[in-house]
Amino acid sequence: MIHNLFDEYRFFQRYPDKELLITGILFGALIQHQLVSYIPLGIALRYVLEALKKPPSTKMFKFGVVALQQFKSRLYEWPQVNRHAFFMRSNFEVTVLFTHLANPARTPIPS
Repeated sequence: MIHNLFDEYRFFQRYPDKELLITGILFGALIQHQLVSYIPLGIALRYVLEALKKPPSTKMFKFGVVALQQFKSRLYEWPQVNRHAFFMRSNFEVTVLFTHLANPARTPIPS
């Protein structure tokens, strides 16, 4: 099932908004709840980062933000992902998330 979800990634941009939102939640929840590991985890993280590279007005960027919000409490586990995402941030929500990672005691995380 997870393999099929990953195969579907190339079609996510064609999904209707509601279905893409649900897919983003599912994608992020798989990471948050440690239902993917090793190679599948790397693929999932790469897809989220790829989505965050898109212009902020795109559906894929919104997918990336929604997925990221699901596993934001685990981001500290992957400093290389944080570094990469920090330098490509182009949206206020993502900026606040990564600022929080740098200084969690002072920065609220958006819900």
